[in-house]
Amino acid sequence: MKKIVLILFSLFLISTLIAQDAQEIIRKTEQALRGKSSIGEMEMIVVKKEWTRKLKLKFWEKGREKSVVVILAPAKEKGIATLKIGNNVWNYLPSIERTIKLPPSMMSQSWMGSHFTNDDLVRESSLERDYNAKLIKQDNEKYYLELIPKPDATVVWGKIEAEIDKKTYLPLKAYYYDERGEKIRSLVYSDIRKTGNRYFPFLWILYPEKKPGEKTEMRIINIKFDVPIPDRIFSLRYLKHLVK
Repeated sequence: MKKIVLILFSLFLISTLIAQDAQEIIRKTEQALRGKSSIGEMEMIVVKKEWTRKLKLKFWEKGREKSVVVILAPAKEKGIATLKIGNNVWNYLPSIERTIKLPPSMMSQSWMGSHFTNDDLVRESSLERDYNAKLIKQDNEKYYLELIPKPDATVVWGKIEAEIDKKTYLPLKAYYYDERGEKIRSLVYSDIRKTGNRYFPFLWILYPEKKPGEKTEMRIINIKFDVPIPDRIFSLRYLKHLVK
């Protein structure tokens, strides 16, 4: 009997350590993508059956709590901005000079007609905070993780599967499933380059599973990490000044 109890206790310890290791991997992955702060520019190319469009964006991010994305081009959308402070998200529309607060239900909606959501752009949800990670397998190059939402997490996805590079802790691929277990989209990270003292994927391509031939690409033009950013950047009053 004592042997059985000892074996069960050992198995429990092993499973606990594996879970802790998986959470640590996700923590390092988010640190690799975020840094303490970041400023950069990117190009978004949206490919749909009916049309293709290109946007140029600038972004500022400070930890998990504050971020801004503003459209620089084309001229028709120039100045449209999305601001996140804590759990609150707003859109600024320069054509009517109005700021609109987004309800939580809008976070899963498409951002500017792309295949990315409002949540993706401002990164409201956190893999480390909102998901329990499980290490499914690993090889010499990658960790394979399964992420299941925590009971109290307000998130869109029922499950995420991720492939993480062992050397950099950067994500290489992510597969998103709904609550019924159906795969909805795939996100592929590539063109990994060194910038400063870290590596970063300069190309993100999102493929919707139910819309073959469609995709949205995010190409990083430039990015700087751990730079000082004035707090006024992350304010409703300053949104109209971001492209001037």
